[in-house]
Amino acid sequence: MRLLARRTRGSTSRLHRGPSTRSRSLTAGAGLFGLLAGLLVALSAPPANAAPTRYEAETSPAVCTGSIDTNWSGYSGSGFCNGDNATGAHAQFTVNAPAAGTATLGIRFSNGATTARPASVIVNGQTVQTLSFEGSGAWSTWTTKTLTVQLSAGSNTIRVSPTSATGLPNIDHLDVETGGSAPGNALPTSFQWSSSAQLIGPKSDATHSIRAVKDPSVVYHNGRYHVFATTTNNNGAYSMVYLNFTDWSQANNAQHRYLDQTAIGSGYKAAPQIFFFAPQNLWYLVFQTGDNAAYSTTSDISNPQSWSAPRYFYSGGMPQIIRDNIGDGYWVDFWTICDSAKCYLFSSDDNGHLYRSETTLANFPNGFTNTVIAMQDSNKYRLFEAANIYRLSDSNTYLMMVEAIGGDGKRYFRSWTAPAITGPWQPLADTEANPFARANNVTFNGTAWTRDISHGELIRSGTDQTLTISPCDLRFLYQGMDPNATDPYNLLPWRLGLLTQTNSPC
Repeated sequence: MRLLARRTRGSTSRLHRGPSTRSRSLTAGAGLFGLLAGLLVALSAPPANAAPTRYEAETSPAVCTGSIDTNWSGYSGSGFCNGDNATGAHAQFTVNAPAAGTATLGIRFSNGATTARPASVIVNGQTVQTLSFEGSGAWSTWTTKTLTVQLSAGSNTIRVSPTSATGLPNIDHLDVETGGSAPGNALPTSFQWSSSAQLIGPKSDATHSIRAVKDPSVVYHNGRYHVFATTTNNNGAYSMVYLNFTDWSQANNAQHRYLDQTAIGSGYKAAPQIFFFAPQNLWYLVFQTGDNAAYSTTSDISNPQSWSAPRYFYSGGMPQIIRDNIGDGYWVDFWTICDSAKCYLFSSDDNGHLYRSETTLANFPNGFTNTVIAMQDSNKYRLFEAANIYRLSDSNTYLMMVEAIGGDGKRYFRSWTAPAITGPWQPLADTEANPFARANNVTFNGTAWTRDISHGELIRSGTDQTLTISPCDLRFLYQGMDPNATDPYNLLPWRLGLLTQTNSPC
């Protein structure tokens, strides 16, 4: 069992290990060779996406468990579905696909309430994703949620079914675009990034003398970025902070609200992860306490005082498999992600092991068990900590990133992909020469303010427990620091910056 002070090793600088297709025209007399060549080109060309087909919620065979209304402006067609305020009071569409394959759905909705109205998207009887359907600002303000699904050839049913008694938002229509790209092909095999300047730094107050801001987690909800992060003070003690803002240009001016002033309480709390658990209509904040994984909940992410007191995920403390393998490492960096049936809790040990526990979606947050080693490396610095796992919005492909420490003592991220949260994980960009994110594939406007690309989170396309990201819009909120810093680990001057991918193939 580890003490509360996290990773009291030296600075990262001391953790050093050794070593065209061309178009062709067919003209009379071109000959058999020309004809065959032209056919080969035509056959090898990728299929073009079909234009989206619109299905109105008020037009049969669409079904609305509620009423078709016209009292709010801005809808398309002749009305919209105003579902009953009840769990399962759904809107359903029957759509046709010319062939089996990937389709992009666009669900146009409005939500004039101040809280999200989560709903499951069910394709041919199978839940493929749960969307939060946040407030749109007014019932006459319409917005669109997009997701990618697999359709069968011919007729398909797509149901949007609320998971809480508040029911659905108003549903205007469903756009369906077929003929999409093959799953997962929007991720390149090498990455290039540009970095912002420092965006978020320490802010002290009368009771907090802050030295560093680090380990950020972020969601975009109701028009604002909500950031949770670790802080360390001038004595090396850990706590957590919350801030929100509408644009990254405002991040450094945002008010810092310290979560040790809430029911979360004082004492060692660090490495937060934030997400909306749609089946319960609750926000979860997951964090480490030194000897266990903990969580707090709220229905209002913007109100720090609303967080519940912490509870532990593991009633028996550290699982035995971790005790057997942690060595002189530390149990850190808990990460939760769910699919349509189960939720998974990942953690690291700073000793070359990545662990995974599981429970059912219905039983979450209770019952985490079956803890296994999900990945390991004999060189602990290559698989150190800060694992992130996401679902790609264009497929059922998953992306995993893990923080490593390079031969120069600086931190960077490796990456893998898999068809399921449980794997198998295949390398994507996972070396120092070809990393997911490292100083050697990041450009700065001016002098580089950091050589470490350390603990952070990708900006998600939604807020819920599936942790879905768009492979066409990769941005990574990360921690970096002055390259010349040589402080003890708990006093390192971490700041937050934002990476934006510059070589997206989309």
